[in-house]
Amino acid sequence: MTQFPSENRASDAPGRHLGGRLAMAAGLLALVLLGSEAAVRIEDWITWRTPFSSGIRAVADLAVTDRTGRHPAAGSSFRKWQINSLGTRGPEPDATRRRPRVLLLGASESFGLYESPGQEFARQLADSLSAAGCAIDVLNAAFPGMSLPTVEQDLRLRLAPTGATVAIYYPTPPQYVDDAPPKAVKLDSSGSGRLTISALRPRFAARARDAFKSAMPRAIQDYFRGRDIASSRAKWPADSIYTTVPEGRAALFERDLRHLVGTMRVLGMTPVLVTHANAFIGTPPAAADRLRAWERFYPRATGATLVAFDSAANDRIRRIAVDSGAILVDAWQAFRGRPAESMFADFSHFTDAGAARMASVLRPPVAQAVGCR
Repeated sequence: MTQFPSENRASDAPGRHLGGRLAMAAGLLALVLLGSEAAVRIEDWITWRTPFSSGIRAVADLAVTDRTGRHPAAGSSFRKWQINSLGTRGPEPDATRRRPRVLLLGASESFGLYESPGQEFARQLADSLSAAGCAIDVLNAAFPGMSLPTVEQDLRLRLAPTGATVAIYYPTPPQYVDDAPPKAVKLDSSGSGRLTISALRPRFAARARDAFKSAMPRAIQDYFRGRDIASSRAKWPADSIYTTVPEGRAALFERDLRHLVGTMRVLGMTPVLVTHANAFIGTPPAAADRLRAWERFYPRATGATLVAFDSAANDRIRRIAVDSGAILVDAWQAFRGRPAESMFADFSHFTDAGAARMASVLRPPVAQAVGCR
């Protein structure tokens, strides 16, 4: 024993002292993470009325797979993306008012990613037609990543009962230069069509990652994209990279599109085919880093091939429209020469101004198709 009490405390052993500090640090870290998670959920509830218990942290989480295929879950929501009871993006159609219904089919460009709330071109089309005295319901049945075969499957198995008389398809041709060609998703008869994401799934990490990427300078983002592209291409033989338009894939795109048009006809819908626009046909065109961002999604094709494939696919869309008697909307021509940075948020997704341009191009032929003067 000594005359100093502190020298007689067993708890002052070095190991136990360090363990206590580590436990305290872990506790503080847990409190910070819990507080951050709560802050994200409170912000989403205040801004978007997202339920506090929701585990959804990305648009892709809105999808379910059931006996009709892969599609948005009816009644689900994530931030600005609201899915109505029909399983389409947008407001709930008024069942008491009989209006012509138009289906919009496609992938992320049609679904809308970067536009302000309510400014995706489907909503702008419906609003502009209504203001002109042509009130219709535009059912936005597009969804990110939806391939052409999946669109046909979704139309045939899920969307046919909506009563739509017009179907608009805005394709994503570069899907056909991916590693494997697009195909319809496998049906799941055990699926309920309801989301089953746990409420305990954290949402803060995804928000922090998105914020970090947004704050990163474009040059650094471009550097990492280049690394990702090189890593992906290293998995394939050098001669398997598409440096020119692969005619076999272009022919497959044409075959699948003709099949979709046939399904529209069988269901009694007037087909409206839209050529695909991109940020590299503008004046001036988009910067080179945006082309590399496109390559990162489809690394088997060079940037020049992506632009060329888009153009070749548009030629086939025009030919199919003539052959099948479908209505053609040439968006590629409508965006050609426009300032790319103001029309596109990246390589092919629209800004508010780009969505307004697309809606204005679609308005006359859609009004004619539904019988508005």
